[in-house]
Amino acid sequence: MPLGGNSRGATIGDICEMKIHFRVDALPPKKDGANSMWRKGSELPRLKALRVAASQAMIGVSLPVKDVQLKLTFHTDPKAGDLDSFIAGICDGLMAAHASTPIDASAWFDLPAAARPAKAIAFGDDAIISKIDAERIVAKATRYWYEVAISGE
Repeated sequence: MPLGGNSRGATIGDICEMKIHFRVDALPPKKDGANSMWRKGSELPRLKALRVAASQAMIGVSLPVKDVQLKLTFHTDPKAGDLDSFIAGICDGLMAAHASTPIDASAWFDLPAAARPAKAIAFGDDAIISKIDAERIVAKATRYWYEVAISGE
C-alpha cells in the first residue's frame, strides 16, 4: 500500500515552490513504447499505487508550471524491470492519461477521484521536467518499494 508523503508548498518572494515526497510499497509502473501501460492489466495495480500515494501527497499543493525536478529511488531487483522503464512509467503515471487512450473506468472506481486517470497529479506535462535523478538500490528480498521526491515552481 502506498504511504502518503511530506507535502508542502512554500512561497519565496513571488515564486511559489512546490515540494512533495512519498513512498510506495510496490514495484513502480513500467512504460514500454509498444503498449499503453494504462491498458495493461499487470501495470494497473502499480499505476494505482503510484497515483494514490502521489494524490495524497499533493493535497493542498498546486501543480508546478515550470522547472520540475524528480528524485527517484528504487529498491528493486534488476530482474524486476529496467530503470528507464520505471522512470518513464512514473513520469507518465503522474500526468493524466492521454485523452485518446481508452480507459476502463470500472477499473478505477475504487480510487479517490484525485487519483483517477483523467486527472494530472504532480504536473500537467512532463515536458516541464528539467532534471531527473534516479537510483536503483538492489533489493535482495521480493519486497520492493520506491520513493519519489518532486519539486517545482
